[in-house]
Amino acid sequence: MLLDEIESFVRVVEAGSFTRAAKQLGVPKSTLSRALSRLEDATRVRLLRRSTRAIALTEAGRRFFDQVSSHVGSLRTAMDQLTEEEDKPQGVLRVTMPVDVGEALMADVIARFTDRYPGVTVEADASGRMVNLVEEGFDVAIRAAHKLKDSSMVARKLFKTEIVLYASPDYIAKNGAPRTVEDLARHDVAIFHPPGTKTDTLGLKSIVTKPRFVATDFCFIRSLLVGGAVVGPLPTISAQRAVDDGTLVRVVPEWSMFGGWLYVLYPSSPHVPKKVTAFRDFVIEELARPEVDHGAAI
Repeated sequence: MLLDEIESFVRVVEAGSFTRAAKQLGVPKSTLSRALSRLEDATRVRLLRRSTRAIALTEAGRRFFDQVSSHVGSLRTAMDQLTEEEDKPQGVLRVTMPVDVGEALMADVIARFTDRYPGVTVEADASGRMVNLVEEGFDVAIRAAHKLKDSSMVARKLFKTEIVLYASPDYIAKNGAPRTVEDLARHDVAIFHPPGTKTDTLGLKSIVTKPRFVATDFCFIRSLLVGGAVVGPLPTISAQRAVDDGTLVRVVPEWSMFGGWLYVLYPSSPHVPKKVTAFRDFVIEELARPEVDHGAAI
């Protein structure tokens, strides 16, 4: 849309000359002259008759001026407001994340984010599935992975996660605490399989040939652990609150696994919405605070 050119045309007609219009707008007279030429070239209609002293509307120019003059100001105001709105975070931000990360870490972060930016409403999807951000209309993902595969996303690495073994004091009082990996063969153990797989990526099944439970969700395993049913693996970020309140204790300290990196990522775009960049920066700021215990944060 030739909004700048149409606005220049209207301002020239209202001012009565290119010179006065240029002075009012604070631009060279040649700028307005070129704008009018572009408008006439685009419409293939002569709008003004020009002389060294005055301008006069053609018949077509008069009709066009009457049709557009009352709307130019409204359009410019609408565009200025749109630009102003995009300069501050607002609107609906759709975020997806793993269940355990959402419950253990991101819920509090998101609550503080909306306190800082009350114009933003967050729609959070906490699930075990791998969401396609573009196809499903999500703005941001918090994702745990050893290595990201989708190169079309802009990703910021947050921190590395560690997975260790836990049990509850009640379980230990009843069954004793395993002290070595080999001891797990004599205990009730929960095994983790990533969603959609039948693979024990943590390597415990080679020792625990008959696990008591197999689960695809760390939140479920944490509930089993807190309830005293089993020994099992958890990311330290998922277990931290239970460790702090004494309902879980780390066992087999010789065993730990790299759980992957936690990332914040979003679709690549020439114009990333302010709500997305504000959320990205806020998450990085919050998770870098020294009082937040990530287990193995960097």
